Amino acid sequence: MHLPSRPSARPLALKLSLAALCAAFLLQAPAAQAQFTESNNPRVVTTVEQAHRARIGRDVSLTGHIKSQIRRDQYLFRDKTGEIRVEIDREVWRGRNVTPNTRVRLTGDVELDIRGRHISVERLRILE
Repeated sequence: MHLPSRPSARPLALKLSLAALCAAFLLQAPAAQAQFTESNNPRVVTTVEQAHRARIGRDVSLTGHIKSQIRRDQYLFRDKTGEIRVEIDREVWRGRNVTPNTRVRLTGDVELDIRGRHISVERLRILE
């Protein structure tokens, strides 16, 4: 003899759990909105001295002078706190001429390779 099956309470409990999870997610959404950040972000490294101590991947914005070329795309950069090796790809140069007397702002991040810590430059700006 076959008895008719009774609807289980499990699907209802699963639906309620899913609804509660969705509600919790939606209530947290306003906290994930974008915020305005000033350009002088304290988390951005701004001196060579700080760059030598900064963690790998840290954003940098350095102002100073490119003193010499070390190899193909590597240069020696100097500011008032010291010197550091920087890597500047041809695309970043965009055909601009820079001398050791030209004041520049380099934006990029701290990296580490076999030769040590250096800055991978993403943007070069010539300052007047």
